[in-house]
Amino acid sequence: MKRIMAVFLALALFATVSAAADTGVGIIVGNPTGVSVLFEERVALGVAWNFTNYLHVHADVWVAKGTLADPVAWFLGVGAKARFFEPAGPRNPDGAEFGLGVRVPIGLQWYFQPQFELFGEIVPGLALFPGTRFDVDAGIGLRYHF
Repeated sequence: MKRIMAVFLALALFATVSAAADTGVGIIVGNPTGVSVLFEERVALGVAWNFTNYLHVHADVWVAKGTLADPVAWFLGVGAKARFFEPAGPRNPDGAEFGLGVRVPIGLQWYFQPQFELFGEIVPGLALFPGTRFDVDAGIGLRYHF
């Protein structure tokens, strides 16, 4: 079920790429690892997986962005995340199948070529459902801009 959902969400993200100008599509490696899409330098979407026990989907809106040192920029955003866990078992002892939370991405971007963006982010967050707890995601990635 998770694999079908991951494929569906990835296809949905790619289908929206043609509808927006200045869209970046690529990968992010870290925790979690997956596909990243950036629209108009302000809305970031991702479908990713944690190699231990869940599929991760997020949407962020960048609320601040600036230049650190040309061509390196920084960004700060707010967003939401959903996680779909594997069935109860040794890697999911509490048995939760679904989780919701908020996230605050803080990162850097570097356009080393006009259409290629290298980025890194650290994302403190708060899981809200099924239980409340602090967590941190992080990753580095590469996007190609259309």
